[in-house]
Amino acid sequence: MGDSRSDEIRSAEQVRPLRFTLRQVECFLAVAEAGSISRAASRLSASESSVADAISGMERSLGAKLFQRQRSRGVTLTSDGKTALPLAQRILSDGSELSDAIGKEAGTVAGLVRIGCVGTLASLILPSLLVTVGETLPGIHIEYVIDDFVGLQERLENAELDLIIAFDIDVPPEFSSLKFATTQAMAVVAEHHPLAHRSKVELTELAAEPMILLDISSSRTHTLELMSARGVKPRIAHRTTDYELCRSLVGQGLGYSLLMRRQVSLDTWDGNRVTYIPISPSPREVDVLLAWPPMHLSHRVRAVVDCAKSVSKTMSPTSGL
Repeated sequence: MGDSRSDEIRSAEQVRPLRFTLRQVECFLAVAEAGSISRAASRLSASESSVADAISGMERSLGAKLFQRQRSRGVTLTSDGKTALPLAQRILSDGSELSDAIGKEAGTVAGLVRIGCVGTLASLILPSLLVTVGETLPGIHIEYVIDDFVGLQERLENAELDLIIAFDIDVPPEFSSLKFATTQAMAVVAEHHPLAHRSKVELTELAAEPMILLDISSSRTHTLELMSARGVKPRIAHRTTDYELCRSLVGQGLGYSLLMRRQVSLDTWDGNRVTYIPISPSPREVDVLLAWPPMHLSHRVRAVVDCAKSVSKTMSPTSGL
C-alpha cells in the first residue's frame, strides 16, 4: 500500500510552478475592471508604475500580451486577455477563500461585492438585501449598478459585477441562480377605462387601442412576443424606459400597457389611478432571480448569496413583488 501523504507530495510535485504572482493577478483583474492603469492603481492604493510593472511581468511570464494600451482610451483586453480573465478570477477567488478559511482572519467575511440590477426590480429587491447584508455581514460593502439587462451582461463580461438581479427571460440558462419571487404580465389601464372593472381581459380586446410600451430590453421582448403569440399587433403610441412614467401615461388615458404583476400602489405619481387586469389565457409565470455566471464564487460573494436566501423567504413565491 502506498502512503497517502507521499502520494499527495508526488502529485504536488507534478504540478508546474506558477510563473506569476497573486499580486500580478490582482493587478491584472483591477486593470481589466477599471479600464485604465491609473484607475486600477487608485483602487488598489498603489502607484501606477507598480501596477504597470505587475502587468508587464505577468505578460512576460505568460509570453502573451494581455492588454492593448491606447493613450487616449486607456486599455482594452486582447484576445489572450479575455481568455485569461475568467481563469484569473478563479485563481484570486480561490486564494481569497484560502485566506478566509485558515488565515489569520479566518471566520471573517469582508470586502466588496458588486451587484447589478434591472431597473424595474431595484426598488423592490435591493433595499431589503442591503439591510440584511448590513446586519448579517458588517464587513461586506455592497456596490450596486442599475441598468437594463444588456448593460448588466456587458458589465459581467468585463468582470465589473459579481451578481445580477433580473427576470429569468433574460438570464442565460447556464447561469446559476436563486429565485426571489414569481410574477406575470398583466394588462394595465386607467381606472375609468371601460375594461377596468373586468376580472380578466383578452389581448385581442385591446388590439385597436393605443399602447404605452415600457421600452426596456426584458419588458419589450416579453411584451411583443406575448402579443404576437396572441395574434395582436400593438399600436404603440408612446415608448418610455421609465416605469412610473409608463403608469402615468396610462393613468391619463393615453393608452394601455402590459406590466409585470407587483404589489404597488395603484396611484400614479401625477395623482391618477390605474388598474391591473389578469390576461386570459394566462401568460407564463416569470421568475425574479439573483444570478451569476458559471464560475466558482468567492467566500464573500457566496455569503451574500446566503443572505439573499433569507430575503427570498420573506417574499411570497407568487406575490408578483
